[in-house]
Amino acid sequence: MPTKRLTALLAALFLLGAGCSTPVGVRRVDERSVHRTHTTNVLSAGEPSVPSRQVLLRLGLFERFRSDPVSTLAELHGRTLEKMNADGLFALAEYSFLHARRTRGRAYFVAASIYAYAFLFPEDGSPSPTSVDPRLRTAVDLYNRSVALALVSEDGEVALRGGVFRFHLGTLDLDIDPAGFRWADRRLTNFVSAAELEVRGLRNRYRQVGIGAPFAAEAVETEGQSIGPESRRVVGGKIPVTFFIRYADARTGLRSGELHASVELYSQDTTVEIEVAGARVPLEYETTSALALSLEGSRLWSFGITGFRRGDALPVEDGLMMMTPYVPGRIPVVFVHGTASSPARWAELVNELQSDSRLLAHYQLWLFIYTTGNPILYSARRLRQSLDYAVEELDPEGHDAALRRMVVIGHSQGGLLAKLQVISSGDRFWHNVSELPFEKFPMKPETREFVGEAVFFERRPYIERVIFIATPHRGSFVAGNWLGRFASNLFTAPQNLVGMGVELARSGIDLAGSGLETLRGDEDAALVRRMGRIPSSVENMRPDHPFSLTLASIPVDPGVIAHSIIPVRGGPPPAGQDDGVVTFESAHIEEAKSELVVFHDGHSTQSSPQTIEEVRRILREHLAESEVARRAGG
Repeated sequence: MPTKRLTALLAALFLLGAGCSTPVGVRRVDERSVHRTHTTNVLSAGEPSVPSRQVLLRLGLFERFRSDPVSTLAELHGRTLEKMNADGLFALAEYSFLHARRTRGRAYFVAASIYAYAFLFPEDGSPSPTSVDPRLRTAVDLYNRSVALALVSEDGEVALRGGVFRFHLGTLDLDIDPAGFRWADRRLTNFVSAAELEVRGLRNRYRQVGIGAPFAAEAVETEGQSIGPESRRVVGGKIPVTFFIRYADARTGLRSGELHASVELYSQDTTVEIEVAGARVPLEYETTSALALSLEGSRLWSFGITGFRRGDALPVEDGLMMMTPYVPGRIPVVFVHGTASSPARWAELVNELQSDSRLLAHYQLWLFIYTTGNPILYSARRLRQSLDYAVEELDPEGHDAALRRMVVIGHSQGGLLAKLQVISSGDRFWHNVSELPFEKFPMKPETREFVGEAVFFERRPYIERVIFIATPHRGSFVAGNWLGRFASNLFTAPQNLVGMGVELARSGIDLAGSGLETLRGDEDAALVRRMGRIPSSVENMRPDHPFSLTLASIPVDPGVIAHSIIPVRGGPPPAGQDDGVVTFESAHIEEAKSELVVFHDGHSTQSSPQTIEEVRRILREHLAESEVARRAGG
């Protein structure tokens, strides 16, 4: 062949070969595509992960699973049991979950949880998956979701009952103790899977990562069951709980076809970790979803306006509500909301504190709800009574030192109620009403007792620290303008206060602070109604009102540590600014140990990140100082 023709033929063959791809090779793609390939799993994308697909591809079962999943899973089960290898167990967990999802077969969800458990907790001497094995977290999630879908039906009831059940893996002897489904004095029911809830209205969604299927449960009173003092004030709502199915040596049970398991239920306020196969393992909880579900459609949202207008609208007997049953050794943090508000407005702050494991282990959260239109002294009296009763009822012998290291956090008017718990007023408030000594003023015995409790305040010895948030210590400029007057006209005092007001007016008392001669005759009826009219809290908060002036003149007791958080709408310096309701000068107090000014923020700063972080800092500081005091025997 001539040289030129040979050269042309070789060139043609080279060009032809260059135009075809080789059987094995690569192509450049976006690095996210490669990462997605390696991180995809049955929970995130509805298809098994690369490690599970590899197992089926090695065994020649990949295509067969599409047409005959049941026999494929059975064969994979048999081959895995020959050597009980972790690769096969993980693949069985994923593919069983996938099959259960497609067929809604509860038995395969149970199987997926068993395989995942056997992979995670080998009790036959095999090594456990390492912390850097990406299958570790996927297996935990598979176990958690499989337990949730196997155990609880769509109507929120536990679908599986105790006993021996036959299914494709053999028999399962399941122990479920109904007595374990309790929370303090209440029964847990109406379970809602946290994995099926989308949260709105809260800045962060928190999950305590661990083992177990997280749910929100309703705690209901059992008919005929007495409620003890430790949980009598617990609010209704949803409780963060988790289900855990403990399999007794799962790998041995898979080999023999005889599996034994027990269902355990835990609540976040009592148990944060358990022992599994000789190791301490954290439990998984979803606090945010339980909180949001509790507040979904709650009447607390509408209480704000109702609770201002109607002085007798209190929905809770003494106003004190606990988020969990009382636990000795945990310091109470009491939240007191502001005017025309409710405990629901603390949701953002509560959500953040509940996510802090260190704080959660040492604090218990209490809420005080009150009708905010009533006179401030009246509401402060209720707060004092509620706290006094709770301390006495919960710890009558005085053994719990933590109960007497209480922190009270008050927003706006709530801060004034908090201050009244940590001052010694003497007879200053009474002198705003009459120059006649209290003990000499003519009153019915029941009126004297009530008025005495409402005008004489002594520092509560169990409160160690207060946090004032946007608190009008010297009154609010809004209370003195047309909006404040309009709001006051909406307020209707409770009947017991109206009756006492008329009685005091007939005795010669001007509730506004001036003395009157004794009233006589029907011609004075209008005057009695006027002088007996109960002032609203808004009137009390006028900067020139005798109550505001008197309270501002009384410092916080030196035995109590005070902190201030003051929002202003502009930037630094804060002097001369306000938050839309309260001026900086009104919120500032000299005795505060710390003062944080939150710039570019409004009156509802209790939900702001800076405010929340300052509260967290103060609570950690209080915890550290309490620990020092405990070690010193204080």
